[in-house]
Amino acid sequence: MTCSKSKKSLLTALTLSLCLLPLLAVNDDAGTTGFASLKNVYSARAIAMGQSLTGQTGNPDGLHFNPASIIKIDGNEVGTTYTNAFVGSQGGQLQYLWPKNRFTAWGFALKYLNLGLMERTEVDQNGDLVSTGETFGASNIVASASLAKYISDALDVGGTAKVIFDQIDSSSATAAMLDLGIIHHPANEKLKVGLSLRNIGFQITRYTGSDNREKLPFTFAAGMTYDFTPGLMASLEVGKATGENIVAKAGVEYELTPAFDLRGGFRTNASDGYNGGSLALLSGLSLGAGWKSDRYRVDYGVSSYGDLGWINQISLSYEF
Repeated sequence: MTCSKSKKSLLTALTLSLCLLPLLAVNDDAGTTGFASLKNVYSARAIAMGQSLTGQTGNPDGLHFNPASIIKIDGNEVGTTYTNAFVGSQGGQLQYLWPKNRFTAWGFALKYLNLGLMERTEVDQNGDLVSTGETFGASNIVASASLAKYISDALDVGGTAKVIFDQIDSSSATAAMLDLGIIHHPANEKLKVGLSLRNIGFQITRYTGSDNREKLPFTFAAGMTYDFTPGLMASLEVGKATGENIVAKAGVEYELTPAFDLRGGFRTNASDGYNGGSLALLSGLSLGAGWKSDRYRVDYGVSSYGDLGWINQISLSYEF
């Protein structure tokens, strides 16, 4: 027993060390990547908890964060999420989770984003923007399939294969990617540790016929959750995406009653919307609640981007 606990403690320390090492190599890339919508999260529960769920196990909302997290969900589940974001943009996700047995689980998801219509402008000879009186649109869709496997009492692993089709006006591009993740179960059963590598892949087709190729938003994330009581769980996560600074995320979930949960969270990267306006101090704050009855679950989450506005999400799911 002592030997087993020692091995688990060593594995915990090793996992945490591996989680922290990539964060030391900060990418000073200024500018942005292509296919930025791959970083969008469609889960009202996750939004409310600061998007800090990389380290949670048995998590039906974890397809975006860590494919290993779906290994211990209770039963088959179908769910959908709707997002209302900035300047009329909308998005959402449809997902299906299939725990084949205690050793294997599958997950499938379809995400979409519609940025609505935007005004088309041109640059005149003086360098000023001039309206053309025309509009154009932008949208994308992401399809994915995930597989999680039980390795041992201390380790679960998972992977996700996904493709994205992105369209801006009359131009479009596609890319294929893999997400990889692990969940570690330390000797302390209240603690879970997760690690994920997201958007490892390549561009298939390009927006133009030139040699210009967009970078994918490769993301590394390390997180953990801790169950203080059966009804109180806290989560913490640190991550780094290509072209962005290191981001810290934190969340808490409290079971007010067996049917009703309250949630809150914070993300440091939302302070990018901090521009000194009246709502700037709220940047990064998120709140939400969840209601469940029998096999149904309804979740709502709202996240502040300061003066840029709020993102609202609602999720519905059915377990069978």
